[in-house]
Amino acid sequence: MKEKVLVFALRSGIVVPILYFGTQLLAAPFFPGYSFLSMVASLLGSDLALYPAIFNIGAMITGIATIIASVGFLLAFQYLGTNPFLTWLTSLAVLLNGLGSLWAGFFPMPDPRHGSNPFAVGIFLFPILLTFAIWKRSNARPIKIYLIITNLLFIALIPIMSGVSGINTQGYQGLLQRTTALVFFVPISVGSYFLIQHIKNPSFSEGTKRDVKKPA
Repeated sequence: MKEKVLVFALRSGIVVPILYFGTQLLAAPFFPGYSFLSMVASLLGSDLALYPAIFNIGAMITGIATIIASVGFLLAFQYLGTNPFLTWLTSLAVLLNGLGSLWAGFFPMPDPRHGSNPFAVGIFLFPILLTFAIWKRSNARPIKIYLIITNLLFIALIPIMSGVSGINTQGYQGLLQRTTALVFFVPISVGSYFLIQHIKNPSFSEGTKRDVKKPA
């Protein structure tokens, strides 16, 4: 029973980026003149949209799915014998990501609270924490390469997003935001899929295997 709950929670994680980007595709037709290139996603949930509830409810559904996924990450890492500190930190980052999506849906633009999301730190920390959490796993080379590229992309985006690079992003805010979203939301899906495969076919790295009981 516990294994079914675990797999269900991780499958919720797989659909997180689909929900995130899918919500925007559903909401965009109800925002006259909306541009994915120049406009940020949150505008779809603002009072400028014809039906802002489409985006805001979608954001909350995305948040709920992410919160459920955080339980899956916690149970999966515990089952695989991952370092407890990394297990809790990585799972907490997923949880904060989910709470951040809920926050965005509850407090849509132009509410000033929308731009001061207290859970944003989880979004930023997850890719690097996941990298450390899976680093000693065997048969993990593809996801390690993916996460290294993802983290390097994030590092490259920092000076652009902060304005330090001097690159003029005027007119490309939407593109920049969605590129950043790929860095933070897709790893939840990739990590969930990776953990499902390891739960169904456990393969442990040298020195990391522990005597753990398979969930009943």
